Amino acid sequence: MKWKGKLINYLIEQLKEDSQWGNTIEHLLFDLSIGIHLAIFNEPFLSLVYKKEKKIESRFSVNRRIPFERVKKGDVIILKESGSFVTGVFVAGEVNFFHLADKETLKYIEANFGKAICADYDTNFWKNRAKSKYATLIEVKKIKKIAPYKSEKKDRSGWSILREGISEDLFTQSK
Repeated sequence: MKWKGKLINYLIEQLKEDSQWGNTIEHLLFDLSIGIHLAIFNEPFLSLVYKKEKKIESRFSVNRRIPFERVKKGDVIILKESGSFVTGVFVAGEVNFFHLADKETLKYIEANFGKAICADYDTNFWKNRAKSKYATLIEVKKIKKIAPYKSEKKDRSGWSILREGISEDLFTQSK
């Protein structure tokens, strides 16, 4: 079994008896519209998620790359500290995608979402994202710590899709 399948199985084992997560895990098993993602975090942002201070996870990029337009409300996001263990999970609340065609859009994100992103914890946060062309903002819901798990993930990407949720649009698209 590849690392993605092993990680999903570990998550199910960790959460199936949890009173808050039991129903979510059951839905996850049978509802193929729910995507499962692995997000790599650096500190202090991972700790801020667990403290419930960081209410929105943000991903900025120069090129169009995941999770841009590939994550949606209700998807499950597994949390891994960079260079370390998988330690938790949350459900995606509201998800917003932005094309950063001008500086005004980045300023809009800063003004309206900066506090929830916890951008103030990094003095260069907005400067480091000034050349970004794409932004994904994911509301953090139903956060849960789990026993640490050593993932076999080898690539250096900051986001992986373990299972892409099947879009309902797939079945309703016109010919």
